[in-house]
Amino acid sequence: MNGGVAWLLELRLRARGNPEGRAIVDRCLALVARAASTSDPEELKAIATEVRRLDDDLALRFGAPKRAVVQ
Repeated sequence: MNGGVAWLLELRLRARGNPEGRAIVDRCLALVARAASTSDPEELKAIATEVRRLDDDLALRFGAPKRAVVQ
């Protein structure tokens, strides 16, 4: 299993008492699943746009990360 997916699944377990946290993790898992199941350039562009929106939402909610590792 991909290390990033395993990490997201672990986060989902840790957020099981937090519906809002689970929703964020589920959104990430859905994006990973969509990206893994397509090679269509337009779909990949749409996924990248959604990832940027998620990044913006999280930055507004929690502040911009001081450092981040992109996988």
